[in-house]
Amino acid sequence: MLIARNRRDSTRDYLEEIVYESTVVVRWPLPFIIIPPLLTVSIVTLTVTNFHLNVTNDTLQVFLPDDMQSLRDLKELLHLFPPRDAQRDTYSIFGSKFVYTVIEDERPEENILSTDGIHRMARLHKFVMGLETIQGDSVSSNCLKNRDDEACTMHPIAFALEDDTPEFAIQFLLRYPSLKFGDFAIDNALVFGGVKVEPKSIDRDGNSPIRSSKAVRLTYILETGESTERWIDLFLHAIPRYKEANSTILWSSSKSLAKEMERNGELLIPWMPWTSLVLVVFCMFACSSFHAVKSQPFIGFFAMFNATMATIASTSLLIYLQYPFLPLVFIMPFLVVSIGTDNMFLMLKSWRMTKKGSCEEQRYIDALTESAASLFLTSLTDGLSFAIGSISDFHAVRVFCTYCAMAILFMFLFQVTFFNAVMSLCCRREVDERHPVFCCIDAAPSKETKILKQQKSHDMASRVANLLFRALNPWPSRLVVLLIFLIYLFTSIHFALGLPLGLDLKLLAPDDSYVSKELEAQERLFADYGGFCFALVRAENISLRDPIVRRDLMELYRDLGGSDYSSPAEFWLEPFEKQFHGRKFSTSDFSDQLHTFLAKEPQLKFRNDIRFTMAGEIEAMKMMFRVRKLGKDNDAPRAEYMRSVMAASRFSGFVYDTSFLLVDQQMTTVYNVIIDVVSAILTMLCICVLMVPRPVSAVCIAFAILSVNIGVIGALAATNTRLDIISMITIVMSVGFSVDYVTHTTFHFVIQRENRLEKCLHVMTEPILQSALSTAIGVSLLSFVHSYIVRTFVNTVFFVVGLGILHGLIFLPVLLDTIVPISEYMVAYERHQENERDQDVYGFL
Repeated sequence: MLIARNRRDSTRDYLEEIVYESTVVVRWPLPFIIIPPLLTVSIVTLTVTNFHLNVTNDTLQVFLPDDMQSLRDLKELLHLFPPRDAQRDTYSIFGSKFVYTVIEDERPEENILSTDGIHRMARLHKFVMGLETIQGDSVSSNCLKNRDDEACTMHPIAFALEDDTPEFAIQFLLRYPSLKFGDFAIDNALVFGGVKVEPKSIDRDGNSPIRSSKAVRLTYILETGESTERWIDLFLHAIPRYKEANSTILWSSSKSLAKEMERNGELLIPWMPWTSLVLVVFCMFACSSFHAVKSQPFIGFFAMFNATMATIASTSLLIYLQYPFLPLVFIMPFLVVSIGTDNMFLMLKSWRMTKKGSCEEQRYIDALTESAASLFLTSLTDGLSFAIGSISDFHAVRVFCTYCAMAILFMFLFQVTFFNAVMSLCCRREVDERHPVFCCIDAAPSKETKILKQQKSHDMASRVANLLFRALNPWPSRLVVLLIFLIYLFTSIHFALGLPLGLDLKLLAPDDSYVSKELEAQERLFADYGGFCFALVRAENISLRDPIVRRDLMELYRDLGGSDYSSPAEFWLEPFEKQFHGRKFSTSDFSDQLHTFLAKEPQLKFRNDIRFTMAGEIEAMKMMFRVRKLGKDNDAPRAEYMRSVMAASRFSGFVYDTSFLLVDQQMTTVYNVIIDVVSAILTMLCICVLMVPRPVSAVCIAFAILSVNIGVIGALAATNTRLDIISMITIVMSVGFSVDYVTHTTFHFVIQRENRLEKCLHVMTEPILQSALSTAIGVSLLSFVHSYIVRTFVNTVFFVVGLGILHGLIFLPVLLDTIVPISEYMVAYERHQENERDQDVYGFL
């Protein structure tokens, strides 16, 4: 009892503060109209004069959590074995510079190794080699050089294509997956794609002659520097215009994914003015009426202006404070502006529901107080849902949600100052019966004809409300609603359990991106063999002088490479054991023999595979494996197998592959989604209990929020959306959005004493439909943007709006009217208790 009283006291205190603030704004509106725009202009000016976007170049890492096992392994691998050979140390992917082209044969023969195909390859290679910037930057001047002869580090096929008769020079290289001359090996696995071999001619090393190859990939590894960046930009500008008959040309570079992800934001910019225009027209139209004096088009306009001003001010402030920025942030204005227009409908409806005859000032204060709890609840729940995301482990989620939360904070502050002041003037204009557009002109006296009276009593919202009440009130109808809800819940859970997991890199770029096409071709043409994966073994507590230890290491090497997902590639101990045949060494003898072994060709490459301490002892060693069966469906089984083998061995260490980052990200995403959604629902529930302190009603709110979000997840799964950090943001966002519908419905149900279902529906139908429509319109134009990231946000908003309407007007009212006792009643605002019998409703959404 004491707790409920304290909750009522806190709500009453908040309403009293609103009354005081509203009184100040109504009496002196001019300062509140001037100060927020001046503040916004000041923030924008500061930002422009010291403009600097804090962006990151680590494209993949912004979509990864701050800490996970594979990231820790990568950092240790980079610390113990700094990359020195870009072709072998492929874990340096985050820092290396490269471009590559793929030429695919489109002829029925599907063989790029025909004479004509080889000439096409040669022309493409010479085109790339011939690209030169104004400053003289080219492949030759920026390529990664060999230490010995200062030649560019390229596959031998590139040199063969420079020959006058490349069709003959290239024949000596056609073995798959590698070509061996004694101790010298050439890796062909990443060069030839869609390969058909002569299986009867396989050699003892598992290599076969190539019968045909559908595609060839030519890679150019470059040094790090400004000249390289300039040349890559030239390459990306020139290569789209290069054409070859009967060929598909694909390409990518070390900066391609980052640039294409930025294009997601660039695609949104042209739609911003059109979305603003559509929303302004809609809001002005929704605020207008057949009654000239009661039309309030300027309220619709300034609601959009208020939301836009808040978005600009918040974004500018964060940029000025050097908070990180991502192209993903460009989606934020569409969401925030759509949210901002909802509160306008609440306030306008409350004004129209107040009684005439009272003084103008008190009438407006009464209207605002009626909607104060709902206004505060809307902003608080939306803001907190994003605030929970702003402490996420994922950098991209954290950045996006921080921009959204800051925008909602500014929007609330401007709502209770700037927009209240503007609306008080608009309401004063209505009281004085002036023209809604030309405010200085008196409007003609209103003449309510029979048609106007009929339209006033039977508008569309009232008709829908009456129809809903007649449909939902009978008990047989409630059983039908229950059956529909169970079918909906079962279907949603079924699809939600099948939600595909993990980040697909192809989806980070726009649909028509060359990066997406190249990644798709990579999985299609080069799936048999991928790059290298690595095993690191810590050697502090083992002695390699012992042949048993070396034997166990060789068994571990064979076991790690003994699955369908990986095969042995290189391990320095393998040729070492072939040379010494399990010999037992003394300390000094082992050290001498090892250093002699590493000083000769072809073992020179192994020098970066062993880490020595300052005392000359082996600290760690590295094994290399070839990735097999490329594709996201095989990444998790590969990680699980190799990690289990390493864990079951007697050695301390780990295995690492770039795909393990995505595998770990999948598990972390699932964990974070569950934690964030549960935290958001519990937080929303606590807030709702404070605003609606009734136990059964609070349980209904929690159940409805959970139901909406299960439906959203199921709908996302049904539209082939993956559970990645993009959908993670939208799921967390949907929690806050869903609260707006279910809590306001519950609030306006429990403040009724009689005919609760009918009165609740009459109050809620119009604002729910208006706010849902404004939110949907705000993002509807984005459905024309061909981007998975944008499409996921648009779909989520539509799903939340649709399910919010379904729950707010059908499922939840029926549930409340069925199980909430009449004793669960609360007074919306004490001032109106004496008018309770005269009013059909208290407050508004």
